[in-house]
Amino acid sequence: MGKDKVVILVIVTIVFSAILFGILMAYKTYYSPMKVYDSIDETVDMLKNANENEHFRMEMLSMFNNLSRSRKMKDYKTGEVRKFTKEEMNEFYTAIGGKEAIIKYLSNIEDKEKQREELEYACYDLKIITSDELANIEK
Repeated sequence: MGKDKVVILVIVTIVFSAILFGILMAYKTYYSPMKVYDSIDETVDMLKNANENEHFRMEMLSMFNNLSRSRKMKDYKTGEVRKFTKEEMNEFYTAIGGKEAIIKYLSNIEDKEKQREELEYACYDLKIITSDELANIEK
């Protein structure tokens, strides 16, 4: 009877430790600073000047979504970390045009095949629109 309790206790301890470790690693990964390979200033300039074309704007919104988790950016080469305020994040969002500008662009594409490709890219690759929004735009 005593051996059974020890085995159960060991199994419960291992399972609990694995769950706790998984939660900590997921939290660390999700809230870690966004890594950039260019300088931080160049990336900030790209976010502020995302009006070049609509495809680029979609990519910048995806980058903004990644940055908005931790509001920190880390330069991969130098190790410099920069934290952004809510005001700066709002400035980036308005410069990009927000999700509304992306949905408007995707709705106004004339070529149905190109529209389908852009919708799938925005939904499944960039994850900037939901599947419900994808279905609404396709109608």
